[in-house]
Amino acid sequence: MRKLILLFSVLFFMMKIAAQDVQKLCDEGNFIAVSHLGIENWESDNFSIPLLKAAVYNAMARFEESNKEIELLLQMNDVKENPQIMINVLTLQADNYVKTFQYEQTADSYKKITDNYGDLLGEGKWSYQNAYRMYAALSTVEPLQVFIPHDTKIQTTIVKENLPQVQVRTPKDSVSLVFDTGAGTSCVSKSVANRLGIKILADSFIVGGPIANTEYMSIGIADTLYLGDILYENVVFGIFEDELGTWSGHDYIINGALGFPEMRALSSIKIHKNGILEIFKNEEAHKSNMMFSRSQQIIVQVNDSLLLVLDTGGNWSNFSINYYNKNKEQIDKTGQFTTKTRIGFGGIKEFSVYKLNDFPIKINTSTTILPEIVVYTERSCASGEYEYDGFLGQDVILQYDYMLLDFKNMCFSLGNEN
Repeated sequence: MRKLILLFSVLFFMMKIAAQDVQKLCDEGNFIAVSHLGIENWESDNFSIPLLKAAVYNAMARFEESNKEIELLLQMNDVKENPQIMINVLTLQADNYVKTFQYEQTADSYKKITDNYGDLLGEGKWSYQNAYRMYAALSTVEPLQVFIPHDTKIQTTIVKENLPQVQVRTPKDSVSLVFDTGAGTSCVSKSVANRLGIKILADSFIVGGPIANTEYMSIGIADTLYLGDILYENVVFGIFEDELGTWSGHDYIINGALGFPEMRALSSIKIHKNGILEIFKNEEAHKSNMMFSRSQQIIVQVNDSLLLVLDTGGNWSNFSINYYNKNKEQIDKTGQFTTKTRIGFGGIKEFSVYKLNDFPIKINTSTTILPEIVVYTERSCASGEYEYDGFLGQDVILQYDYMLLDFKNMCFSLGNEN
């Protein structure tokens, strides 16, 4: 994530918070905390507050409000004359379009960045070019639609490594896919795409593998896809080579994953420990403790300040190199240095890690003590995880009867039935 440079010219005395404190939260990417500071009422005579609002509204799934702030920013001379701010603003705009499934507009925003500011992008230029190519290939695809005829319950199955899977179907066939909140895009293997009748639109897009390898995928579209009685239309899939779903020494194959875009299109999801997936309209109001990243991931705030990527497809929670760098002295002193083997699409890789014992994970009013959690000392994921403090996995989730994803209130919670 490009850091949001705000250059505040005012102090927020009414809220007893200084501009530099807000800047620190922005540098850490903690837009959940900023969203609780009454930013709707903030005003300034320059671009700093509209830029902050655009970023916060984007993270908190208020995409139309974010784009209104961006329209205001694009009319300001101070913004138009500052290439770095323009890159930031246009990247935010592209992400708003991505998350509202407006692919042609997404491609147009990325094209403006590469055409007008390509010389300033450095080594990251390829990622903008890659994004433009992908969304240009999707430019004729209509936005994702979801039709939920009634509150519904869907039975999941658990395969090895505690991976929850759901059955999905198209008019051609049905398959089991991992129900994976950590997947920024739904994906399937090439043979599964053929079985389901997914139309391949273009090939050879670069993606970051879950273990920091660089992989390539095709992009395809399923005109219709059913999850139980829920109907999706215009579902975008990344399509990977079959061998990336299998690993030497492991006797299971992953067909693919139903990921973040299709989940957040639902109002509320309660995932029960017994494997039941409950989808319903939640009318209760809750304080937000969840946001979306620009890498199409769900981020949960734990221990009041840590930001973890929610990964229902991951067996274990862990901390990233970002967390290690912020707490290096204490971790070096109290942690146990060792190695950890990680598997994922792209193969198997060994990493140097520290193990921490009896670590508390607090979410809202629920605290879970993990007997052991690893801290990576190097970048372990090529898809943006290093920007945050790590992953929240099944070792925490399975200690409760259910977890609730409330996309209306942007709230995540864990609980027990009694």
